[in-house]
Amino acid sequence: MLYYVLIIPLFALGFAMFNYFSVLKLDEGTEKMKEVALAIREGAKTFVNHEYKTVGLYVVFIAIILMIVTDINVGIAFIMGALMSGSAGYIGMKMATYANVRVSNMARKTKDIGKTLKVAFQGGSVMGLSVAGFALLGLILVYIIFGIWKGQLNKENIVVVRNWLGISYIPFAMTISGYALGCSIIAMFDRVGGGIYTKAADMGADLVGKTELALPEDDPRNPATIADNVGDNVGDVAGLGADLLESYIGAIISSVILVLYASFLISRDVKEISYITTFKLTLYPLFFTILGLISSMVGILYVIFKKGSDNPHKELNISLFSSAILTIILTFFLSIFYLKDVPGMN
Repeated sequence: MLYYVLIIPLFALGFAMFNYFSVLKLDEGTEKMKEVALAIREGAKTFVNHEYKTVGLYVVFIAIILMIVTDINVGIAFIMGALMSGSAGYIGMKMATYANVRVSNMARKTKDIGKTLKVAFQGGSVMGLSVAGFALLGLILVYIIFGIWKGQLNKENIVVVRNWLGISYIPFAMTISGYALGCSIIAMFDRVGGGIYTKAADMGADLVGKTELALPEDDPRNPATIADNVGDNVGDVAGLGADLLESYIGAIISSVILVLYASFLISRDVKEISYITTFKLTLYPLFFTILGLISSMVGILYVIFKKGSDNPHKELNISLFSSAILTIILTFFLSIFYLKDVPGMN
């Protein structure tokens, strides 16, 4: 089933690209709007490119350390996590720098909150779909490469091993922990780096622009205002996207690790748990989140293709609740049919 569900995150990323290019087709507005947007876009791109080059060195260094103190598979999974997290944050940030000016221009031209919200929603959905798509794409690849191909999910490998340093761990649990750690490091650098930069620029804009030159708040004539927006895009968009991806992955793998260690300890101390039970419960959180991603895409499609409305809040609520209800229904059937033959689950 893992090879089939791999299609879902790939489809989500394709959907994100569709929304990305759909937003790009819209007009940016006046020459002044284009000028300010370009300055922010180029600044954010330069900032995050330099940051990723620096972070990349640390990623390689930490991966080597993990390979030495744990296992080579952990280091490789760590790099995969960093790549997925960095990709989601970068694409989401790039979309934000293109979408923001187009949202402003749509509001300026139409004075219609429904049409304006649709542009903002479609632009924002790129980050959401990228976060879930890259997170699950990487996680499924970890399952396939390390769990299936390298046999870490085979019956004889769901045991606690001890490496040359005396560190004890279950191989697959340690590998997916490495993947999660790779996701975390990008989130940390983006949030902290972008946050420090934007706060310094914000304070500079207030102290120099407002206090000494009497410029209004967020006046584009103040270079520090541009720098503030650059930092916001890196820290609050790219950083938040990477942070969400890390939290998303952390929630999934925590249950997987719990299943693996509980299965091993119970089988050792109380009574043996069948391998099929352990295996299916290890995959269950992954399938659960795949269904959630499908439901989310349905809700996004509703908002994007629904004709304009004077009550966009209602449309957002319909999208939210329909996605939630669909997730509940799909999860109900998943639990019944996927777990019905699991020993001890009837």
